Amino acid sequence: MMARLTNNTLALVIGISLALISSSLCVADTIHIEFTGVDIAYNGTDITDADPALNDPDPLSTVVLSVDDVTTGPILTSDITHDLLIPGVAGIPVTGGHVTSAGGGTLDIGLGTGNYLNMNLATVDVNFINIIPGAVTFAFAGSVASVTGQSLPSGLEIGSDVTVSISSQVDPASLTDDGAGIVTGFTSAGTGEVGGIAVPEPTSIALLLLAIAGTCSLTGRQK
Repeated sequence: MMARLTNNTLALVIGISLALISSSLCVADTIHIEFTGVDIAYNGTDITDADPALNDPDPLSTVVLSVDDVTTGPILTSDITHDLLIPGVAGIPVTGGHVTSAGGGTLDIGLGTGNYLNMNLATVDVNFINIIPGAVTFAFAGSVASVTGQSLPSGLEIGSDVTVSISSQVDPASLTDDGAGIVTGFTSAGTGEVGGIAVPEPTSIALLLLAIAGTCSLTGRQK
């Protein structure tokens, strides 16, 4: 009788542990990477970082990583960069509007001390807003990207599917057009954000597997 009670108690404890661990894995954390100092150039065809050479990315001002809106680690201010390419962006109206880019874009973010996040961009819906003179903005929000490589600070790992947003203020003096109402170039500066689901830590997965193994072992003994 005592052995049966002990087994039942153990089964209850394992069951509760299994439920808690499983729920913690099912309710996934979200990672956000916010960055400032995003300098951008447009040449009538492609949108790039202000220094588009692939081996010379453009520096950022700050990078902040957060998990579920709680800042993780220090605010990064040195050795941080972005390398951006959005191809096939043509026909932006001077008066404002939106166009869809071609696929095949990339965004690589350097996070200092060997840390980085590299992404391939899907097509991007580019919005060009020119309502108030001298206050032209360029933005794209919620664009889908896939992670091609990563090494994030604080041991974080983000899922393979992420969203990318960038918003920037166009330098009015840099804005050019073809004389027929189509933008041919500009430079801008602003901010960006990458968001995605955090990959569960190996420790949490190991605990879940151990709980499952313990439950199976106990069930086998009671048969």
